[in-house]
Amino acid sequence: MMQNLKSGGMGRVTDQLAALGIPPGSSVLDIGAGPGTFAVPLAGTGCQVTVVEPSQPMILAMDQYRQFRNVNAQIDVIPAAWEDVDKKSLGKYDYVISSFALSVPDLKEALEKMQHAAKKEVHIFWFMNEPVWDVTYGKLWESLHGEKYGAKPKADVVWNCLYQMGIYADISVYPMKDERGYPDLTSAVDDYADRMDAHDKRQKAIIGEYLNTVLVRGENGNLRFPEEGLYAHISWKV
Repeated sequence: MMQNLKSGGMGRVTDQLAALGIPPGSSVLDIGAGPGTFAVPLAGTGCQVTVVEPSQPMILAMDQYRQFRNVNAQIDVIPAAWEDVDKKSLGKYDYVISSFALSVPDLKEALEKMQHAAKKEVHIFWFMNEPVWDVTYGKLWESLHGEKYGAKPKADVVWNCLYQMGIYADISVYPMKDERGYPDLTSAVDDYADRMDAHDKRQKAIIGEYLNTVLVRGENGNLRFPEEGLYAHISWKV
């Protein structure tokens, strides 16, 4: 992901930042910030950014990305998963963002906490249909691990949960536009073996056979999936 950010290969990020429309100087809470995909550019515009990110490698990657973009502003870090953050200890922020970070045990509780933390608006980006990695997991998981893969709820479920909470959110749909790619099939197999905790020779052979049938050669020469899918932007004013 970091390499894709640096190379500009994650085309959707430009669309997402434009859709957010967050004014410089705003206070922002970025939930599941990853390597700082939004946090770093927003901090670069003068926003006061706090991130919720449990992964230490991601926090380190965020610092690297901040240096890469020559952003000197401090980004405060809450090193925890969103479900483990105490609502009572949360401050208030003008804008609350959650970008592809809704893998939570209790969706309603997660959404209520976002609503509680926001002073102006909440913005959620989530999958409208199955992303390519979920499709891959669904195709291979049972062969690899002997059990069916449980896919995550999609954006329609999130919107309906908000509706049941009395929140009538706006929703827009966009193409992913990510130029994810691998220099060769071995790199792709290694990546998905890590993702699916499948490291023995039999498992890697299953992954390789499948990826060899679906990956195509992109314009940059890398192997990539032919279709990245759709995502939704769900937002509401508080």
